[in-house]
Amino acid sequence: MKLSASSRIISILSGAAVFAILLFLVRDLTMALIAGVLGWLIVILIFSKRERDNTVIIDGLTRSDIDETIKKGLKLTGGMRQAVKKLSQLEVIKEVEDLCRIAESMFEMLKKDPKDIRVVKQFITYYLEPTHKIIIKYVELATTRPMPADAVETLERTEKSLKSIRATFLQQKEKMLANDVLDLDTEIKVFETLANNYSTTTKNDKNSLNQTGNSI
Repeated sequence: MKLSASSRIISILSGAAVFAILLFLVRDLTMALIAGVLGWLIVILIFSKRERDNTVIIDGLTRSDIDETIKKGLKLTGGMRQAVKKLSQLEVIKEVEDLCRIAESMFEMLKKDPKDIRVVKQFITYYLEPTHKIIIKYVELATTRPMPADAVETLERTEKSLKSIRATFLQQKEKMLANDVLDLDTEIKVFETLANNYSTTTKNDKNSLNQTGNSI
């Protein structure tokens, strides 16, 4: 991305300062020059990342907000994966892994299309976080010894709910896909409008030329 003028000036001054200090200390022009260039590059990279993170992408949200949202989601899926490692029920492990993959595919989509940030934030708050709590509680109960008397019924009910949770996750992902379809449809309509306008303008220009030629 293009750096601000102040960032460019600071990076140049930083590189020059490193060059001057090393040249004074070691009296080696080559080493001082290399160090100065490296110092300039390091400061450039720091400012580039900072300005990238603080750039507003959509609805007042920055790239940093998006990165933090994805980080939060990955922490939740990572916690679910870690928790089910204690289980012996392979089917439950498989279903939880499937939920994690669906969620993480949504995070990948968000990286490519920041406009989906609202959908993903709502998904994390209303669906992923509660699911994370359910899985953690399930694992705690399933691995408790001796198991409480009414635990089996609760565990079975939780296991049956995993399929409906999966369906809900897919519905949320479908919202993101629907947004992509809408964006594509909008792009096509814009293209068709421009193409039609260009075709009409070209036709009118030709008619004008023909009329001018005939009058001559």
